Formats: sequence, C-alpha cells, structure tokens
Amino acid sequence: MTTRAGITGILTGLLSTLITYLFIIIRPAAYLLKWSADSVGHIWIAVVTLAILMIAGGFLAARRGGSGRPWRRAALGGLAGGLAGVLFFCLWGAAAAGLARWISPLDNLTNEPVSQVEVLKAIVWQTAWVFLVLFWGGSLLGTLGGWLSGLRQDDREEIFNKVDPQMAMNASITAVLASIASATLAAGIFSRLSGLHGNQTGQDVLTGSMITTPLLVSLLLVLFSHIALTAIIPHEAQQAEHRCGLDEVKMAAYIGIGAAPLLILLLLLVNPDSFTSPLVLAVMLASAIMSLITLSTLRKQIQPRRTFFLSTQNVRQKKEAKLFGTIANSPVSRLVVLCMGCGLAMALPLHVSVFSVLINLTYVLANSTYLQPVPQVTWRLFMTQALVSLGVIAASIGLLIIIYLIYLNLARQFNHAMQESETMRG
Repeated sequence: MTTRAGITGILTGLLSTLITYLFIIIRPAAYLLKWSADSVGHIWIAVVTLAILMIAGGFLAARRGGSGRPWRRAALGGLAGGLAGVLFFCLWGAAAAGLARWISPLDNLTNEPVSQVEVLKAIVWQTAWVFLVLFWGGSLLGTLGGWLSGLRQDDREEIFNKVDPQMAMNASITAVLASIASATLAAGIFSRLSGLHGNQTGQDVLTGSMITTPLLVSLLLVLFSHIALTAIIPHEAQQAEHRCGLDEVKMAAYIGIGAAPLLILLLLLVNPDSFTSPLVLAVMLASAIMSLITLSTLRKQIQPRRTFFLSTQNVRQKKEAKLFGTIANSPVSRLVVLCMGCGLAMALPLHVSVFSVLINLTYVLANSTYLQPVPQVTWRLFMTQALVSLGVIAASIGLLIIIYLIYLNLARQFNHAMQESETMRG
C-alpha cells in the first residue's frame, strides 16, 4: 500500500513541477521579476491547477493502495500529497523562496532601504514558510483526495501483501534518523554562520528565532516521522509471521525508543542554546512521549510474540534470523524499490532544512542585485536547487542499493553454506 502511494506521490510532485515550469516559461515576467494585475490572475490559475493535482494524486494513491478502511485511504492520500509537496519544494519551491523580490525594498516603518542582513533573515524565513505551506498543503489536499476515493465504498477487511517491500516501517526508520541528523546539522551550522557573519560585518544575521527556524523545520520532520514510526510498529508486530520479521520490528522499536534521547543529546552537544525556544522544548516533549509509547509496545506486544517464535525455529533459522533477518529471501527488484523509498526518506530532510537554505543564502550573498534579480541569475538558482536535491537523492539511493546488495549476497552465501552443512550431516 505505502509503496504504491509513494510512487503516486512522486509522480504527482514531478508533474506539478513540470506544469509550474511551463507557466513560468509562458509568463516569465509574471513569475520571476515583478507583480502586476495581469500576473496575479495567472498565478492563481497555477495555484488552483496544483491544488487539483494534489487532490487527484491523493485520490489515485488511495485507490492504488487498495485499502478497505476510510482512515487508511485518507492516510495514503495524505502521504502521496505530502511527498508531492516536498518534491515540488525541492525542484521549484525552494528556489522561489530564495528570491529576494518577495521582500519589500523599503522598510514599512523607517521608509529606508532594507539592508542585506534583513534580506538574509527574510530568506531563511521564506524558505521555511514555503516548505511548510507546500508540505502541509499537499498533505491536506492529498488527504482530501484519499477520503474522496472511499465515498460510496463499503468498509471491508484488509489483506496485506507481505511479498511487497515493507516500505512503511523501513522508510519511517530512515526518516527518523535522517531528520535527527538534519536537526543536528541545522542547529550547528546556522548558529556558526551567525557568528562568522557577525565577526566579518559586526552584525548578527541569524539572531534569535532566525537561528532556530531551520532547526524547527527539522524538528517538525522528526516529530512527523516519529509519530508515523510509533503508529506503524504495533501494526507490523501484529502482522509478523516469524522471528525474522519480528526482529526487524524490534529493531524499529529500539530506534523509536532511542530517538528522543539521541536527539536531545546531540542538540545539547551542538547548540545548547536551542533549548531556550519553547517550540523546541514542545517538540522534545512530544518526541519523548512517542519513545515511551514505543517502549510500552516493545514490552507488551513484541517481546511476548518473540518468545513464542523462538520456540518454533531450528538452529539454522535462528542463526539466519540473528545475522540477516529476512533479506536472504528478498527479490532484488523489491530491494531496489525499498532502497528508492528509503533513499528519498534519507535525502529529503537534509535538503529541506539545511541544503536549500544554504543555497538560497549563498545566492543572495553572491549577487549584488539581490533586490532586483535578472532572469539569468534567477534561473541559475532554480537549476542549482533542482540539481542539488536530485543529486542528494540519487546519491542516497545509490548508496543504499550498494549496501543492501552486498548484504543480500552475504545472506545468500550464508544460507547456501548452512544448507550444504545440513545436507552433509544428514
């Protein structure tokens, strides 16, 4: 279900980006350089078109997912819409947020030209704001589409295809760890950038809340992925049919339990001042609650079932389960699909909260015409954001494929050797 919904979300995000670029090609002045009464109408046409695409993507994701439960159809639609929104941000929205043309050239109170420091502050905020609008907007519209897909359909019992890649749990694990890594990088990088710029200019560019803006985006992704993992673990534990599968669920539970303590420890080491923000503290508290819920699931649901499975395995099965889990019996094609999903989950948090903001700040610092951008420079920013995001995604997917294929080869060699040993003994 999750795999098909994710693929639908990716296609929706790519189609949305393509349509947006077609609007830009048709009306470049309206989108890149200036506002006008004529351009506003075209912008609203683009917005309505994108909203319809997100709803349609959520509808198709829920239908292709084949869920029989209304709430799960809505969740699959929301997943597709949210993923489409994030991809749209990486390929178009981040660069649009990096254009200082959205900033008024005159301060509303003093009527004086806006300084570069104020522009840089606004760029950081704009990048976060555009991401949140696209992510939550895509998620809500996709959820609406998923809910619409279930109208006039009876609620029915669901049958899960356990041969398909178990994308939900593995992608959630990856997303939690990647979001924690992005939060750590955001807390460390932007506080140090503030100090470096202050030493050079005598002004603090990212003071106060502006330091925590990229961090809060990362923490939002931590919380979102942690909630998803917490909800998925009990379901996967219930669906497990052997010790190998349950051990994978147990590993996911350990990650869910350790996520909050790990995040708190890393932020204390990198930037203790981040804990002065009430929003950061609220996210930490929510994440800690998720860890406690997962701890309860481990004790009450996973451990009892694991004890039962231990008594039904022979020696070879126990060794294989301990060392390799279920990977020895996994088809290569499904592993590649799994790596693609986990690669996206690994790359997107890093680009959204760290790389996209750094690229936009670099663009402003490198161009003296930041308040009056020219088309050539503007297109360079769009291409840079798109190429960097695609490069990070491709590198993450490629790395995971290499690791999984090596692990798969080792598992199969082990399985073959154990079978030969059993045959000789027999």
